[in-house]
Amino acid sequence: MSVENMPRFRLRMRRKFARSVRPQRFSWLIASASFSVCAVCYAGDDVSEQSFLQDFPVVLSASRLSQPISETPNAVTVIDRAAIKTSGFRNIADVFKLVPGMYVGYKDGYSPFVSYRGGMDEYTRRMQVLVDGRSVYLPPYNTVDWEDLPLHINDIERIEVVRGPAATSYGSNSILGVINITTRDASALNGASISATRGNAGGGNGASDAVIHYGRCGERLDYRLTFGAKSDDGFKFPASSPNYYNGYNDSSRTYIANLRGNYRPNGADSFDLQLGFSDGVRATGDPRNTNSPPHDIKNKSNFFQLNWLRAPDRNNDYRIHYYRIYRNSTDERYNAVILPVVGSTLLADNVAALRQELEFQHTAQIGQVNRLVWGVAVRQESADAPTLLKAPQSLRQSRLFANDEWRISPKLLLNAGAMLEHNGMGRKDLSPKVALNYHATAEHTFRAGVSVAHRNPAWVEESSNSRYVTNTTAGPNTLYQYLYSSGGLRPERALSREVGYLGNFHSGLSVDLRAYNDQVSDVIFFDPFVYAGSLKVPTYDFRNEFSARYTGLEGTVKYIWGAKKNNLIFNYAHQSSSAVLVGTPIIFTQPLPLAVQNAVLAQIQNAATGFGASVPMNSFSLLYSRQMSDACSASVGYYQQGAVHVYVGQSPQPLNRRLDLRVARRFGATEKVGGGEVSLVVQNALQDNNVGYSGYLFDRRAYLTATFNF
Repeated sequence: MSVENMPRFRLRMRRKFARSVRPQRFSWLIASASFSVCAVCYAGDDVSEQSFLQDFPVVLSASRLSQPISETPNAVTVIDRAAIKTSGFRNIADVFKLVPGMYVGYKDGYSPFVSYRGGMDEYTRRMQVLVDGRSVYLPPYNTVDWEDLPLHINDIERIEVVRGPAATSYGSNSILGVINITTRDASALNGASISATRGNAGGGNGASDAVIHYGRCGERLDYRLTFGAKSDDGFKFPASSPNYYNGYNDSSRTYIANLRGNYRPNGADSFDLQLGFSDGVRATGDPRNTNSPPHDIKNKSNFFQLNWLRAPDRNNDYRIHYYRIYRNSTDERYNAVILPVVGSTLLADNVAALRQELEFQHTAQIGQVNRLVWGVAVRQESADAPTLLKAPQSLRQSRLFANDEWRISPKLLLNAGAMLEHNGMGRKDLSPKVALNYHATAEHTFRAGVSVAHRNPAWVEESSNSRYVTNTTAGPNTLYQYLYSSGGLRPERALSREVGYLGNFHSGLSVDLRAYNDQVSDVIFFDPFVYAGSLKVPTYDFRNEFSARYTGLEGTVKYIWGAKKNNLIFNYAHQSSSAVLVGTPIIFTQPLPLAVQNAVLAQIQNAATGFGASVPMNSFSLLYSRQMSDACSASVGYYQQGAVHVYVGQSPQPLNRRLDLRVARRFGATEKVGGGEVSLVVQNALQDNNVGYSGYLFDRRAYLTATFNF
């Protein structure tokens, strides 16, 4: 739940006293009696509120408790609305370039992938992604389709990125971290706004955006509406690329609409309603490929979300949260001669996914030194992908979570929590965490923590069966099978240890440093060549094959000077990874020459050896903005990412450098009636860049955006 979901009349009080929105108890670590004793011991003490009032942002994502980042159990990066606007980014995925250690790449012009630390592959299976509390990674791949979210970048109020495992609060898929996107409150707009963007992209007709916002605020009811359209010609291939084709493109267009409303019938209750949909068309295929000629991928998604917050007194909050997400993707991409049909038959790669979740949460203030949040949740999800899965899949997951914040002394804070999760596949896993924060002074804090997290197998890993039989030049009855899962996978398990420091200097300088060492066992990966049954060509299977280790040092430096007219954000990450092969040996079920078997095993071993290349060793970003006058501003962003293999052992992406420029002129009050802004953004101003493993080039682009409020 976001801060914006609280009744507005309570928001200021909540932030001042850092009252919990979602307290959670860690009773397995410390007996409840000890909390009671300590509460009595400190009840008469003058517990300092300095740490609550210092100039650190208040966040919610790390522990489900509202805390300044100096008191969270994890390192947290906060990207606010001002930073998003200053960056000039059009795509939500690009915003994560402002997070130390975050990798942002593209499969094509409409398929970005975002991963903390490194590539691995195009799917974000190890990082939880939330929008206003609802999980938007979906089966069967357990990934996020960033361009299909029913969300416009202008509607984002802030983004909190938890850097490190957070399964204690959010369960499976959180073993690397959590992205929590908070949209603007229903009361954020009282009027209307229209914005249009036009620019060049991909060497074609360019890119264009249009969005209309409309909102009204009342004594008890607020609401906000968004209607938007976005089109883009995508990237291009360099003429030297073997994939080059004059006129080839990966263009896209997307239409979105969403509604957010907040109703406050009394001083204790608040109801927050959200719903929305997106409709997108993605161009794909190659004119030179008769089996996959140019065609469209059609994606449709919608969601409904209802949140009821009840705060009967200043010591308790109760929340019931329900959401439903549906997504349908149609990709009729293959033409092939399939037995027993004579001639060419279209093969569809269609996916339909549905998720529903109901969660109850209670937050309580226990004495003056202890806050607790606990809750239960049930999730039902299903997916139908005829050419990918063995059969339509469905499962029900449940979880019980608790987190507790105990102020041992005015300088020492303990965060502890755990989640017990039933994954719907026959397993129950416990994910605990404990962290200690020491305030040397109100401005300087040291943190140390250890946690365990799990990731459940995705259906594409556990139950895939992608196959068809053709009658081609390869011969009659040739079985082509890209994926076949043998099943029985164990969840991945991460043991994470970290230390951190946060410093806030009166000169306008703040520092956030983190060092970590993570060990991930039972890493799920695909065997490059597994022969099974009557298969006549190689296929892929998923197995618990690797044990991996990640180590790194990362940090953020922020500096504000010149009467707050100059603002600098600098992020840096140095990281490394390694892996050893620990999976079960391949069973060759059809006779193969010994030399072929050895070659297959050697390729898998090479994948383990090359695991470290999937993480860029060094990366950094810099965003500088200056308010040159009351009406004029300028900013420059520089983003550098080290060489990386997006897929383990293959698909190299070279060193990537990108320079973005933005100048803006506003008139009137920017977000008031009669006000507005005109801005010019130049992206990738220095050179074309490879943006992923496929050889696409991100060329120099310029966009002009005009916004008017009425």
